[in-house]
Amino acid sequence: MAQHSEPVSGGMSDPMDRSAAATTHRPGMVTFAAVIMFVVAGFEVLSAILAFAGTGWWATASGDLVYANFVFWGILDLIIAALAVYAGADLLRGGAFGITVGFLFAGLGAIRWLFVIPAAPILSVVVIALCVMVIYGLAKYAEEAAA
Repeated sequence: MAQHSEPVSGGMSDPMDRSAAATTHRPGMVTFAAVIMFVVAGFEVLSAILAFAGTGWWATASGDLVYANFVFWGILDLIIAALAVYAGADLLRGGAFGITVGFLFAGLGAIRWLFVIPAAPILSVVVIALCVMVIYGLAKYAEEAAA
């Protein structure tokens, strides 16, 4: 037969303990918005790499270039990606400042991808939809996350 011993003090706590010392609960939509921010940041970094490389990806089907100054758009993409990573990390840590930066990122990202629609309509619509989902997730639970 197996021997049973008494629990040792200072050991693992009960995971079902709902005491006041338990951590606060982050709403699921805020977590979703933070994760989507990381996804969109990846798209922004890819877009910046393509802009710095000056590839033909930025040409429409008729051969017209969408942008004249690739370096400007590459730097803008990197700034938007940095905002997204900062806001996502701050939201996952529980910071309220990430909500403001997240709104800024999602708004700038959605407006920025409107310019890419002639060159990549499907990718642009997907990224704009992801930015709108971030705005929705932050707006729906902004009060709960800030508290």
